Amino acid sequence: MALVFVNFLSLLLLLLGGSRAQGDKKNVLFIAVDDLRPELGAYGADYVSTPNIDSLASKSILFERAYCQVAVCSPSRASLLTGRRPDTNHVWRISDNEYWRTTNNATNATTIPQYFKENGYISIGMGKIFHPGAPGGNNDELYSWSLPYFEPNIPRTRFSEAQGAAWYSFSNAQDNFFDDGRISRNAINLLEQLKQNRSNGDSRPFFMAVGFKKPHLPFYCPSQYYDLYPEADEIALPNNPDPPQGMPQIAWTVWREMRNYYSDTNPVTMGSCTRVAGVSLNNANCQLTANETREARRGYYACTSYVDAQVGKIMSALDLQGFANDTIVVLWGDHGFHLGELGMWSKNTNFEDATRVPFILRVPGVTDNGMKTSALVELIDLFPSLTELAGIDVPPLCTSNSPKSIACVEGSSVAPLLKNPSMEWKKGAFSQYPRPTSGLPTISGRPEFDDNENGESVMGYSVRVNDYRFTEWYRFNRTTSTPNFTDIWGTELYNHTNPTVFFDDENINLASRPNMADKVQELRAILQAGWRGALPNGTTDTTPTPSATPIPSVAPTGESSSARANLPILSIVALFLLIFAIIF
Repeated sequence: MALVFVNFLSLLLLLLGGSRAQGDKKNVLFIAVDDLRPELGAYGADYVSTPNIDSLASKSILFERAYCQVAVCSPSRASLLTGRRPDTNHVWRISDNEYWRTTNNATNATTIPQYFKENGYISIGMGKIFHPGAPGGNNDELYSWSLPYFEPNIPRTRFSEAQGAAWYSFSNAQDNFFDDGRISRNAINLLEQLKQNRSNGDSRPFFMAVGFKKPHLPFYCPSQYYDLYPEADEIALPNNPDPPQGMPQIAWTVWREMRNYYSDTNPVTMGSCTRVAGVSLNNANCQLTANETREARRGYYACTSYVDAQVGKIMSALDLQGFANDTIVVLWGDHGFHLGELGMWSKNTNFEDATRVPFILRVPGVTDNGMKTSALVELIDLFPSLTELAGIDVPPLCTSNSPKSIACVEGSSVAPLLKNPSMEWKKGAFSQYPRPTSGLPTISGRPEFDDNENGESVMGYSVRVNDYRFTEWYRFNRTTSTPNFTDIWGTELYNHTNPTVFFDDENINLASRPNMADKVQELRAILQAGWRGALPNGTTDTTPTPSATPIPSVAPTGESSSARANLPILSIVALFLLIFAIIF
């Protein structure tokens, strides 16, 4: 009888252990790339060398139309990492007093890594995830991470040979000479340590955030990546180097970031632009020369390839350590980037070039054969998507009066698109950008901006729908975080019905054309209704059509993930207790 009882218990424990294993949570590898626009091989740009990102994309779902919420680093990252939109976070620009936990009317919202940590994950961060320094709460280190945050902090003096130029090819430099090389090496070392920890009994899943800093300016990287591209005189110029016809003045960016980089041998001018304040910085005709444009574009592509190599190293290590089959991988860019299109450089606009981003999501056993979707998605969708796919409770959709300190989201999980990439989805993707910014000229017919207006006295709101981009600029009250829809400073309408080639669109503002009046009214209504009016239709069946393991489903409201996991265990226990009672 005792032997029978022992065998019974052994079988029970085996089944219980198997039940728990099926409920194990997936790891998450969260790869951020600064200033990366979707000009990659996987997106059709075969002239850009990105074999490692392309390989990742071949086993992922690739979002062809993904958009950031603000086209500049700090607010974009604050938005996607907290799941709250800029007007909720009160973070609209890069500013020491715009850290979402401490800004006026602060949200103190839970972040993605913090939420995973609170759900039993070991949360690890390195490089540029939050904006460095005060705008990101010094990497939000007090809240978001299980281990000390890793920053390589290579001194700028190391790059003195570049003489402050915007682009430079470093001969005889290895990958680890730069920040991103050291970041990838740190990630590889940690994956090795995590594998050792598993061997020693630490079964916690991990959330690892790896933030690469290139291709952000300056375009510095080892010469081997420059050598992947032809000499500058063979690099293509943008097909649309002029500002859009009919563009309102307030939509213009002076791209001061690019102008911060000058060779010490030519400190006064870059192209036809002067460094002397107030002379021609605000002139839309102020441009780089054709040769400078080619050099800059080549430098950007080289830095993109350099980051691609670091991604490849980490993906190889993930596989080597045995984590590839149970780790979700997401790669995203925080915003797009102008490379001379529309007469602009860098970001800081509401145009397609600045707001469209790469978004690649690999879910083992689900996306192994690769898939694409043209559904409109947003970076703010990352929070609910990753939690659902990893198998932990998805934070609820924020209501207009949600408590500011709780975890809630203002985006939608993309999990249903993994089952049906062509299903009807969001009506629009929303972005915004504030004015004035440094160097913005006085707008004709409008009073000058006051120095104490904190850079957010007019807000440009933009919605991308299937065939158009509509943008409107409104007077903005930063205290209440609300626009005045009756005080319009500019209206833009761009046709995307027949896209031409990469980054060659939005050249004509159609907003003032009489035959487009109905379209303007239609899209203005969508824009002013906001993101809540454009959410995808609800679906009850989000189980993907996988090649292997299905994605864990979301618990119904009020049911915790732990309770969900315990249901099969309790059923097994009840069954065996019944059998035990019958036998004994």
